[in-house]
Amino acid sequence: MDKVNRVNANIQDDSGLLAFFKNKREPINPEFEVLPTGSNKPNGWILDIMKEDLETGLVGALDELYPGIQKDDLYNTARRGGIEDVPEMGDLVLTGAAWEASIMWWNAETIGNWWDGFVRHAFLTDNQKSIRESEEIVENLLASQDEDGYIGIYKENLRYQHTGSNGELWAQTTAFRMLLAYYEFTNDERVLDAVERAMEVTMTNYGENSRNPFLLENAFGGVTHGLMMTDVCETLFRITGKQEYQDYAVFLYQAFSTYSINRSFNDLRYPYLMEKDSAFTGHAVHTYEHFRTLLNAYYATGYVELEEAYSNALHKLDAVLLPSGAGHGNEWIAGVEADPTFTSTEFCTMLELRNFFGSAFQKTGDVSYADQAERLTFNGILGFRNEDGTAITYGKPDNAYILDGHHHGEEGKSEDTRYKYSPTHSEPAVCCAPNYARNFGYYIDYMWMKTERGLAALMYGPSTLMTRINGVDVTIIQETNYPFEDQVKFTIRVSEESTFTLKFRKPSWSTSTELSGAGAEISEDDSYFSVTKAWSGTEELSLVFENDIKLKHFDEDDIYVQRGPLVYSYPIPHREEVIKEYDNSKFSDYYVYPVDDTFKELMLSDEFELVELTEPKYTHYSGKLPVAPLINVSGNGKNYQLVPMGTTKLRRVTFKN
Repeated sequence: MDKVNRVNANIQDDSGLLAFFKNKREPINPEFEVLPTGSNKPNGWILDIMKEDLETGLVGALDELYPGIQKDDLYNTARRGGIEDVPEMGDLVLTGAAWEASIMWWNAETIGNWWDGFVRHAFLTDNQKSIRESEEIVENLLASQDEDGYIGIYKENLRYQHTGSNGELWAQTTAFRMLLAYYEFTNDERVLDAVERAMEVTMTNYGENSRNPFLLENAFGGVTHGLMMTDVCETLFRITGKQEYQDYAVFLYQAFSTYSINRSFNDLRYPYLMEKDSAFTGHAVHTYEHFRTLLNAYYATGYVELEEAYSNALHKLDAVLLPSGAGHGNEWIAGVEADPTFTSTEFCTMLELRNFFGSAFQKTGDVSYADQAERLTFNGILGFRNEDGTAITYGKPDNAYILDGHHHGEEGKSEDTRYKYSPTHSEPAVCCAPNYARNFGYYIDYMWMKTERGLAALMYGPSTLMTRINGVDVTIIQETNYPFEDQVKFTIRVSEESTFTLKFRKPSWSTSTELSGAGAEISEDDSYFSVTKAWSGTEELSLVFENDIKLKHFDEDDIYVQRGPLVYSYPIPHREEVIKEYDNSKFSDYYVYPVDDTFKELMLSDEFELVELTEPKYTHYSGKLPVAPLINVSGNGKNYQLVPMGTTKLRRVTFKN
């Protein structure tokens, strides 16, 4: 906790570096427009996983496994007025340290993020029981709203009067993200009205003519997590078209960049980004989530200063990326460059980075961001889930040789409870489990976006899109087992004849990508195929990828194997040791140990071949996927098979060059 407690002796005022915020704004039009949540719904293996996670996995059970969700009505009857209002916090023991004031808001992160993921699962899988539970969650929040519009976790004695660590904006962010998704699923105008009224209160109390929410005597994680209120602002701006929300998002980034107290949570402040060759040092989740805020501020203003800051941020990001697509940081980045064996990542860091990639290709149209989003989802994110969705690991390196409650670093091992499988991870914090619930709900939203002339398929996977273009109902079904097969069939149905354009991303890893369809006139550039025509009735298009096996250099010494978006690894034979059982359930915490050290001697073969997958345990995506390609390695005179790293618990990803 030394980094958490680290504050500056004096508040650092960098307002002199931010005078450009007074300049005239020239907003940049994003390349794509996000469709309403719920427009695209999962099919196939993605739907299988989401249903399993909701019906028998940790997503649907987390409120039972971690009673703090059900027992702590902190937005309504259990609002916080002081440390005496903090309820039981799982396995955490309070010691009186200054940072523990953060505990007043901590459950808001757990509860709000779980609500967000749970509600999306409920509606996207059409689970009626969970939809009814979602309605109860929303009604309780609406009932909590004060006459002045306030929705939040604080009593009046603390509300907007904080001098130190707090979760005012962060607690609202996690709740409002869920409420706005619920609104788009249901079109319940009461919900949108409630969020807008609540935002009016917040923007009045924290604004250019009132208080800077980041000017505090100390600032632990909740304060700067609150910068992600910009997610809410972006969504409200999209839904309502009201410029005030976009302006408030810009204000928040400027306010965040003005004062620095705790260096551990401020990597994306403008002044620090001007130090181009300095490394990221902070709490990884904050660093990666704040990319979205910076990019949005740049597009909302067009300021060249923010363009430079964003470019510098990407420069720093390159140094921390792993083969899985994740940015390292199992809590702290600490100025360290990524290493597949010794630098781990946390689930929350992966989710926030992936969601930044989604935001980035929405604004820029640069398909490399979509490539990165798919790669991270299929490898890093799914590589944290166990075979039936009953547990994830909180922290994990790409080369995961053992998960035994210790961090295994270059200097030896040290105790760290994050390295195990668990449905809650209640010892460090119940944050990764609820964030896992948010994974596919957001991925589905990023798959299709609206263009000026039609729609764009930006990420691939089995799904059904239902939307309207030019006043006409349009349904597009993606039939595919992508990324486990190399083609996607699109079925396009329109309610009446209509002319519009469909665009299809060309992934960088495909040696040759072909789009075909009867009667379709197809144009292409380096990034997209485009089909403009008068669509009528039901029509079909087929997208086929040619994905070669590629040896990728991580650094001068280490290489890894990639085919399409999938990174391959050797699945280390292992045994499991249960260390905690949950009452009357199939859920448990457990360690994972290798059965031998054969994996240390493996080397990549000189030749590779695709072989049929005959053991379904390597495709644990509900066991319903077809054959996935495997790749051979050798050692001890034998051949071994590599499998997609997203299907593994223990694994070896990199090999010596």
